[in-house]
Amino acid sequence: MSREPLAARRVTQGNAPPRGGAPTYPEDVTAPSAAPQQQAPQQQKYQVRLDQGVAGAARVAPGAHVVVVVDVLDGHGLLSTADVLDAVAAVSDDAALVLHATDASAADVARRVLERQAERGDRAVVAVVAAGALDDDGFRSAVEDVLAAGAVVDALAAAGVDFSSPEAAVACAAAVSLRGARSHLLTASSSAVELSSTGREEALVAARSQPAVAIVHRAPAGAGSVVRAGAHGEQSSGA
Repeated sequence: MSREPLAARRVTQGNAPPRGGAPTYPEDVTAPSAAPQQQAPQQQKYQVRLDQGVAGAARVAPGAHVVVVVDVLDGHGLLSTADVLDAVAAVSDDAALVLHATDASAADVARRVLERQAERGDRAVVAVVAAGALDDDGFRSAVEDVLAAGAVVDALAAAGVDFSSPEAAVACAAAVSLRGARSHLLTASSSAVELSSTGREEALVAARSQPAVAIVHRAPAGAGSVVRAGAHGEQSSGA
């Protein structure tokens, strides 16, 4: 019997119409607009948010205390993992902790979020970014990143950080229900096919033995040092 993802239980639902009734709309819903109105980000009220790519990070990272970039396979698309991390850090608040994680380090992400909450004495808002890929014809969602991002959301929910946006809850549900097929989905993904066809199978081998520790790409400003990921883990330099 499959269990319901914890994150799905705390999603705040919109105003549904009365049972048996028709949905209602504002009177001017069909009225033409002189100019498109910029909408406020729709995930801002949630503690755990999720979006994809650098553009998605720009939507969910502002105001977040921890930003988690989930990139499982490096070397496909036009941007490397380092490129994505730098770009996401650039759209995140200076006070945010920016992490690089995979499904293998999901539990460590949850631990770091709890630590961040203890430091603040208040809840920490988390933005999870499934890196995806930037190809010649635009952005491509990467199934391996979405599933790993969902695993991070599931680990957060298990730790009590479970006020998740609908986007985060859906990714979590996918990760939980497809956990047994994750290895197959990784090797069958478009990203893996690209790597294999260009002779870079070593990236697939590395993905199967990911570290259980999330890598700090950037520590919060004022933490005493700027921490960026090096070739062999975390490296610190003076702020």
